[in-house]
Amino acid sequence: MAFTDNSDLYGAIHEEGINRVLRHVMRQRPSLFNYGTAWVAQKPDERLCERITVAPAVTQRGNPLITVEDPLPLLGTDGMYGINFCFQLTRAEIDFHPGNVFTLPPELAPLAPQRFAFHFRVCAGLGCPPKELIDQLQPALPDPGRPPGTAVGPTKERGQPKPPPVPIPTRKLECFCLDLYAVCHFEVAGPPGDQKLQGKVDGLEIVDIKPDGLENSLECYMNLMVRFVLLPRLSIAIGKFVFDIPNLTSIAIEATPTSAAVPYNPAIEEDQLKVFINVEAAP
Repeated sequence: MAFTDNSDLYGAIHEEGINRVLRHVMRQRPSLFNYGTAWVAQKPDERLCERITVAPAVTQRGNPLITVEDPLPLLGTDGMYGINFCFQLTRAEIDFHPGNVFTLPPELAPLAPQRFAFHFRVCAGLGCPPKELIDQLQPALPDPGRPPGTAVGPTKERGQPKPPPVPIPTRKLECFCLDLYAVCHFEVAGPPGDQKLQGKVDGLEIVDIKPDGLENSLECYMNLMVRFVLLPRLSIAIGKFVFDIPNLTSIAIEATPTSAAVPYNPAIEEDQLKVFINVEAAP
């Protein structure tokens, strides 16, 4: 059967194409996916939790490998001390039904029909200093001459921005990595004429975190992030679009309605995302 037997236009994108683009962007713009303090940025190959794989042109042009952030403030020191850290998104990939790019955890497997899955691997590290360095630091004790609830810390003139915390010296980062998996599907939402194609989360799992309460809390937070931050930004309006060509014609484009011939639009199958579109031309 021809792809356009049930619609005027047909389009599809393979999961490997999307994943290849993701890998390319991560190699070309590593600073979008790697964050850390200036101490980490000085020797990223040695101090990051996972070494960054970049395209040769990135280093030749002298582009930054990571985005530099202020040290993580140590709570209760009124900004006196901060901790060196890094955060990295080291892998991002998508898998369309039937699922063969990566293995889902048992809680989400198998990948159901008309579903797609995400896999993200994130790594983070904290610069915990050795005991001999901790003993040399000045404690951030309350100052009797300052208001209650404040501690000794960097001073600033009135109207001047507060200085960043002083990073506590360290020799290396204490690192950990987490694998996040999510299974989603598409739904059409909204009244006719103002409909949007939205992604919905069917399940989310972070692998091998103990205790269970910590895993459940992190999964709850990430589930809310995906539902209310990531997927809404990926929603697409699917109403009728009309384009006028002066003195010639008017062209209307809209998604092909679902039917027995087109049960899903878009369709997630055969490792692809498929879309069917109708086109009408009028004088």
